[in-house]
Amino acid sequence: MELTREQIQKINTFLEGIGIEYIDIRVEMIDHIASDIENNIEDIDSFFEHDGFNTSFLRYMLSKKKSLLKKYNKQLKKLNWYYFKNLCKELFNLVVQPKYLFTITFFVLVSIRFGDVYFKELSIIYFSLLLLWYMVTLYVSYRIPKSYRNIKLIRFYVAVNSVSSVLIINFPNISTTIYDGNYSKTTMFMYLISLTITSLVHINFFQKQNKIFNTYKYLIQ
Repeated sequence: MELTREQIQKINTFLEGIGIEYIDIRVEMIDHIASDIENNIEDIDSFFEHDGFNTSFLRYMLSKKKSLLKKYNKQLKKLNWYYFKNLCKELFNLVVQPKYLFTITFFVLVSIRFGDVYFKELSIIYFSLLLLWYMVTLYVSYRIPKSYRNIKLIRFYVAVNSVSSVLIINFPNISTTIYDGNYSKTTMFMYLISLTITSLVHINFFQKQNKIFNTYKYLIQ
């Protein structure tokens, strides 16, 4: 017998209550717990019946609390590296797509062809586009519903975009470049590289955003 959505929600509420914050980790735990209950409990309906603190479900979950928290902390350490490896693969898959490969190649060729003379103008263009992406990041982050911000994958993308924003300001240093006018071909290519990576990360997130929301929607509503 499969668990009902209400019963699954009870598992989710318990996990959230003991401090398992990230929804995408809870989903894996819920699947495992639900399978155990379905395979080992004969009368599932009575198992979930309310009887104060004497509920069979509650006793069962409390008996697993320590191991669940240990598993959560272990999984938390692995996720960032797992998401980073996946992001690198997905960015590579984006780069080799003709439309993105053509666009990147076009900007590189323009920079090589005109960079000796117009490195300042090109640096300003690339940096302006970076600022535009930064504003898009702020807008998208603001538009994400609060209930979805406890998805570790979304937190990961927000962190990557934040790091990208810090890097473009400090490498090369914005004060010596813009205020002191110390433009160079190195500056131009650094901004182009930052623009390329930041754009690909944004595109990757936009392509996955709806899928991420829909995957965890049933636990949030």
